[in-house]
Amino acid sequence: MIPRWPAPGARRAAHSGLTPHRGRLAAVTVAALAAALVQPLAAKAAAPPAPPSDARLAAEPARHDATREQFYFVLPDRFANGDTANDRGGLTGSRLATGYDPTDKGFYQGGDLKGLTKKLDYIKGLGTTAIWMAPIFKNQPVQGTGADASAGYHGYWITDFTQVDPHFGTNKDLETLISKAHAKGMKVFFDVITNHTADVVDYEEKSYGYLSKGAFPYLTKDGEPFDDAAYADGTKPFPPVDRDSFPRTPVVPPAKKNAKVPSWLNDPAMYHNRGDSTFAGESSTHGDFSGLDDLWTERPEVVRGMERIYQKWVGDYGIDGFRIDTVKHVNMEFWTQWATALDAYAEKRGRDDFFMFGEVYSADTSVTAPYVTQGRLDSTLDFPFQDAARSYASQGGSARKLAAVFGDDYKYTTDKANAYEQVTFLGNHDMGRMGSFLKQDDPKASDAELLKKDELATELMFL
Repeated sequence: MIPRWPAPGARRAAHSGLTPHRGRLAAVTVAALAAALVQPLAAKAAAPPAPPSDARLAAEPARHDATREQFYFVLPDRFANGDTANDRGGLTGSRLATGYDPTDKGFYQGGDLKGLTKKLDYIKGLGTTAIWMAPIFKNQPVQGTGADASAGYHGYWITDFTQVDPHFGTNKDLETLISKAHAKGMKVFFDVITNHTADVVDYEEKSYGYLSKGAFPYLTKDGEPFDDAAYADGTKPFPPVDRDSFPRTPVVPPAKKNAKVPSWLNDPAMYHNRGDSTFAGESSTHGDFSGLDDLWTERPEVVRGMERIYQKWVGDYGIDGFRIDTVKHVNMEFWTQWATALDAYAEKRGRDDFFMFGEVYSADTSVTAPYVTQGRLDSTLDFPFQDAARSYASQGGSARKLAAVFGDDYKYTTDKANAYEQVTFLGNHDMGRMGSFLKQDDPKASDAELLKKDELATELMFL
């Protein structure tokens, strides 16, 4: 896996168009194509199967309305500056204090919600039906020091989960954006995070390598070792802990003791406190992302706290759904409880169409599907499709991998979801764009050849 956080400020997000549209006809077509390709040329071709009847097609599982949405992912800071007065987020001083420096891509450039609102007609004109915004909550403006410093323009270093980052405007600006987008027939989705916050908690020992639970178990206040996984489903009271319960001693600088909102996030005991993730094994769910404070999502206080945070956004702002960051870096029991609570909350408010899709960075359907069947999300980003589409359209692979991906559609079926909901894409802000993949895979190809391959890949996505 490519680490999501190779270094503080390493996200270099832009915007992209994605679609959550994939039907059973695609599975049938690609599977048939794969079978044809593997037949020896001299072999007698088998009779093609009869096309499905109208009755059979009508009997397919109901599709969620969102499966026909065309998502446009936008990073507000990099899109349009509608109000230069908020460029520094109300802060004063150098770029290391304000985070603003339009000469450096690692810092804020000035884009905001007013700028995005002014461009809604342009976005809609691209065929967009749903805007997916990178996180817009208040961030720690700068992390790191010296040459390693960069700003939270990307939105993934949250300190206050209850307000819009002042660099982007105000909660009222957000209200206006959502209202005007809805008036134009477009939905609005938030990119949300439950895995971590900004880097505020430090360790007294000043060492940061990951320490495993096996070698350094959690301890109760009475010094008894325990496994947090045994309490993750919320059916048993979580053991009482204190600052000595962790393999490292968590400390918060005095100036940042109340930096986070809601206030429960300021308690160091709400975090795993095990050191930096290696993005493998146990550390994948218990480690810090290059220092970002990793929430102890096995704790019921964290589950309930994150439920309340995002329920309020649903209730107060009428948003249409969530794209959820770093899903596979959170224990499965958290998702089962959190997604169920959000679904129930939205439904009580007449929002039975509320749609949540998670980022599970894996091309293996056996890794992605459980977050739908067990974790109760509506969908995941379809990394398996992306990998197969690139192989077929860009790398000269056969259709077998595509056929295998579509053949695994059954893995996503639950009482409320199926494979139609998988959000398909060809490239994104973390991995790169399809155009760059095409060039990497065939450096000698002409522009005309690259264009044809790009069109083929796009046709696969819309198939």
